[in-house]
Amino acid sequence: MATGVASQPPLGFAVVMPNTDAQTDFTRLRAFRQQAYQLFQHRRDAFFELLDAVLQTPSARSFAELSLAPAFRRQWHSLYKALAEVSYDQDELDELCLAEIPTDQVAHFALDVMSVRRMHSPTLQARRYTHGAPREVSGRGVIIGLPYSILAWATKRGSSFTPAVNIRRLHPAQKAVEVAVAQVLWLGFYMRSGLDWRCALDGASGSREFFAPLQEKAVQVVARTRKDRVLYRRADPSQYVGRGRRAVFGRAFRCQDARTWGAADEVASFTDARHGLVELQLWRGLGLRRQGKFVEVEVIRSQIHAEREKPPAAHWYIAYNGKPEQEVGVRDWYETIVPRWGIEPANRFRKERLYAELPKVREAESSDHWLMAVQLLEWQLYLARPAVQQQCLPWQPEQAAEKLTPNRVLQSLPLNYSQVGTPVGEVRERGKSPGWEVGRVRSRPAQYKLVAKRRKKRLGATKTE
Repeated sequence: MATGVASQPPLGFAVVMPNTDAQTDFTRLRAFRQQAYQLFQHRRDAFFELLDAVLQTPSARSFAELSLAPAFRRQWHSLYKALAEVSYDQDELDELCLAEIPTDQVAHFALDVMSVRRMHSPTLQARRYTHGAPREVSGRGVIIGLPYSILAWATKRGSSFTPAVNIRRLHPAQKAVEVAVAQVLWLGFYMRSGLDWRCALDGASGSREFFAPLQEKAVQVVARTRKDRVLYRRADPSQYVGRGRRAVFGRAFRCQDARTWGAADEVASFTDARHGLVELQLWRGLGLRRQGKFVEVEVIRSQIHAEREKPPAAHWYIAYNGKPEQEVGVRDWYETIVPRWGIEPANRFRKERLYAELPKVREAESSDHWLMAVQLLEWQLYLARPAVQQQCLPWQPEQAAEKLTPNRVLQSLPLNYSQVGTPVGEVRERGKSPGWEVGRVRSRPAQYKLVAKRRKKRLGATKTE
């Protein structure tokens, strides 16, 4: 952020003064920016000025328009060079973000896929069909673009502050479940020792393909699953009569058939401020069937608004506790599931205000760099939240410090540019470019045909799997 910018609020804004610890909080933000700056190599000055330009541009109609921001002191073509040629250590940047998570509480994470629309970009090779808004393609919830698997930290329940800690693009040959497994294992490897954490996922990961690779791994994950899921208990050894192979699977547990449930291992009932009367049931020792092997999991049935005459349909979840020494109760799993809501408004905020879909770059790697920039912007907003001076429009009520939204912090942060400063040095003059060589042929970029993946029946799969 450029220094020396006037700290007067724009016309029509009302200013709410921050708390007395503002200078300390901005020191933390400056330290984060300086450490992140040191992890970049080539084109880092232009890249960091691009980050500040996003904060200063409330409504950009094109990517080149970000070069008009006061913080961006270079010419417009430096924007594209910054995305194409910037280099950095992604693992160290992700670790830097993880280090900002407090250690005095259980850290809850959410994992979801966000698709960047590139409907009309035939020169982008890595495009694929992916899930999106139902209005995009024949109302079927399909768009053409680049899908990204986002692992984010849910700061607290009911908050839309869900900054990402690891973002990976799904390549055309990859499945979302494979990338989700890799990100969960990454989180278990890089998480600081002594910090308890759990991760919640949507229904796309509530299957054996996700939970099987996590067996015997020190992770705690929970994912929503289908209401017609069929699981199995372990076979009773006493029923073996001494002929043939010993049975692995016992009686079936059908989510749609209450007669197969049996007594729950743990039951909880309480009143929630948002979901009314909540009734939870937990069954342990169940398993999924995958290639003849028993994938051990726990099953949770969640019924909200049980006090109503016609409550909504119950939701089913599959959980796995890879830390046997630490028992996780059904209420703990519930507290992991509920904060996952924050990733949905966070995805909209990334697209609408942090311009995740704005640059129409030709290389998928440039888009990856831009999502890295979005991640750093989210953490800057989170670190600035305790000290920012609110700029409220005439129709906006003041928000309490603990209820500040990312958009309100982003709206108010330009007022504090002079306190935050910038790690970028002065712009150095360069010579005039020689331009396009005489006689050099201009060629059209290659176009790539978009091919839909066909589902193939997995070898060795049985009807019960």
